Amino acid sequence: MKLSIIIVNYNTKSYLRDTLFAIYDYPPNLKFEVIVVDNASKDNSYYMLKKNFPQVRTIKNTTNVGFARANNQAIPRATGNFILFLNPDAVPEPGAINKLVHFINETPYCGCVGGKLLNPDDSLQLSCRSFPTYISVFFGRQSVFRKMFPGNPFSKGFLLTELDYNKTQKVDWIIGACLLTHREILEQYGYFDEQFFLFVEDLDFCYRIKKNGLDIYYFPDAVFKHHHGVSTRRYWLRSTIQHNLGMYKFFYKAYNMKLLLQGLAVIVLSFRMLCIICMQSIRR
Repeated sequence: MKLSIIIVNYNTKSYLRDTLFAIYDYPPNLKFEVIVVDNASKDNSYYMLKKNFPQVRTIKNTTNVGFARANNQAIPRATGNFILFLNPDAVPEPGAINKLVHFINETPYCGCVGGKLLNPDDSLQLSCRSFPTYISVFFGRQSVFRKMFPGNPFSKGFLLTELDYNKTQKVDWIIGACLLTHREILEQYGYFDEQFFLFVEDLDFCYRIKKNGLDIYYFPDAVFKHHHGVSTRRYWLRSTIQHNLGMYKFFYKAYNMKLLLQGLAVIVLSFRMLCIICMQSIRR
């Protein structure tokens, strides 16, 4: 057995360094490789890699090609039976990667699995979701409606806020900050859909494999410290637009929307995006 760890980096040099040190200080107990795709970073990430981690296989893009496409660049070059997609700001605790690999290897019909994500202050980070609906997208993590009505049933259902995060669970989808799958699943059901530049590619991937009868698991024994959004925080406006555009593309692709529903989705997601942008602008 062999594991390939794929990391897409965009101007997160210090976080990437910490994540790589954590991997190599407490390496998985199976043969493994690390592939880092650098999306035209301007913070000397690539040179840090060459200096401190010469064993890491690197792909240096001259432009930012997006998260999905960058991961897809690495997949054909990967030689592992298992592929772990890991954010550069998701630092594994000792043994976490081993536990994920053991779980997926021993669990029949497991299409992919994610670990428990903790914030820097060790508080729980909600990393599992239900598939979105035209209503539930209004009540997501950054939604003004969730902040106005924190106990609303739509947020609870979409964000799975009442899920027992200390228990192994089957869920609809897991966020792509930490996602382990089999190479054969990628070959059979397809790589990440490159129409999603940033965000929603994880939702789309989980939706496709679950639709084909496989299970998506959350596995809390594997713990990662995730510094959420470090590569997107400074580009929050562009990220917000990409997130909502990606959600529209998902609705169109997955739910086979007719013309009327397409119009509804545009109105719903445009309003959602404007609410988030206004809220972020006021906060800043």
